[in-house]
Amino acid sequence: MAAMIEAERIKWERRHQGQPPGDPEPFLIDSLDLMPRGLALDVAAGRGRNSIAMARTGMHVVAADFSSTAISALAEIARTEHLPIWPVIADFDNFALRDSTFDAIVNINFLDRALFPPFKRALRPGGVLVVETFLVDQASSWHISNKRFLLDHYELRELVSGLELIRYREGLFPFLDGTSAWRAGAVARKV
Repeated sequence: MAAMIEAERIKWERRHQGQPPGDPEPFLIDSLDLMPRGLALDVAAGRGRNSIAMARTGMHVVAADFSSTAISALAEIARTEHLPIWPVIADFDNFALRDSTFDAIVNINFLDRALFPPFKRALRPGGVLVVETFLVDQASSWHISNKRFLLDHYELRELVSGLELIRYREGLFPFLDGTSAWRAGAVARKV
């Protein structure tokens, strides 16, 4: 088990090495107006493309990721641009979320179903959960084939149940670069 975890970490360290943050996820950009300004958690933040976008709108962001390479690069950007981002190296299998801590939690392109109950508890009343990731349909056309990392149709609705669903979408969505992907996205508020 430890060898598999270390192999996964090495894969992500290599993937992030020397790469710029990239553009924020379009679904996040479309959802920023629904998110309260305050303390946000960016789950599996990578090099920080979504953390940077949130910080530029006035949010204070805890950016957590498995990759020390990604987190180090993000820390440098945050320092250089004076952005309120706190990068944290985190293994989400062992990452404790305190109740009623965050005004927003963003989870893009990362799927660990076991995290949804802690996400709900970690939101403050009025806090918003923004989630978008790949649907099972994506397995036939992209590099993710392990169903563990792919949502079934309407599964995301179930994962955010108990929260007020503000926005939901599922289907094949285009990106600015001309590619497209099978995705599900939700914005849900804790009442």
